[in-house]
Amino acid sequence: MRLLNADLIEEYYQAIRGKYPDLTKEQCIEVCSAPFIEVRKGIESGTFVNIRLQFFGTFVSYPKKLNYHLQVYAKMFKEQRIAPLNYFKKKEQLESAIKRKEIENESKSKL
Repeated sequence: MRLLNADLIEEYYQAIRGKYPDLTKEQCIEVCSAPFIEVRKGIESGTFVNIRLQFFGTFVSYPKKLNYHLQVYAKMFKEQRIAPLNYFKKKEQLESAIKRKEIENESKSKL
């Protein structure tokens, strides 16, 4: 059986409707979707920050994985499978994230 987002929100809304009588279904949808919207913004920002969602876990971008993606983009650029503008944008994002992760690791190792 497949659980759909709309069905889950409807079930949750019916369960809390008595406790929060002034809450509309649209507001309930907005509240339930807010964490995932923020995660999407964090991912799309290109800063590769650690994102923690309670009950889901922490999403971490590791330096080795970032270096791998940097190599993949370089290969794609050499093969002309990616536009130069996109390549340089992604390269800058990945390099800054790698530097930031290295600084974080150095500061943690000093403690």
